[in-house]
Amino acid sequence: PDKPMNRLNDGKVDRYGRFFAGSMDTMEEGPSGGLYRLDPDFSVTRIDSGIICSNGPCWSPDDRTFYFADTWTGEIWAYDYDIATGAATNRRTFVRVDTSRGGAADGSTVDAEGYLWNALVYDGRLVRYAPDGNIDRVIDMPVKKITSVMFGGPKLDTLYV
Repeated sequence: PDKPMNRLNDGKVDRYGRFFAGSMDTMEEGPSGGLYRLDPDFSVTRIDSGIICSNGPCWSPDDRTFYFADTWTGEIWAYDYDIATGAATNRRTFVRVDTSRGGAADGSTVDAEGYLWNALVYDGRLVRYAPDGNIDRVIDMPVKKITSVMFGGPKLDTLYV
């Protein structure tokens, strides 16, 4: 992070070994965070800025879309993604998260069908969004502070929360 009160929050690696991570204000008081890419040669590129609380980086199965959430804006964004260069451009709102129950977008992953799964922290729900942004499925969890989700197991068909 390039600001003294910022810290890294969430990150993931694309299939070419580039590490994407978002920063945030330690006190979560304003949009001072950014989205960064660390390339295998250790060069760093700022992809985006003006982020309050960085979360949920993940890619579509075809590597053409990169997703990223700003927890406190209630948005999950989609970017056009170029796997050859690591460029993430053309940010747009993929979905506005339903925050009416006190939840907020946290960690995300994308399944083999291209559906984005998001952990709603403080709400205790997992939401599966279709590639067009519509809600496909909601799973209520027995706890409220779920922060991330991923697939694992030998066939990558086990959902871990």
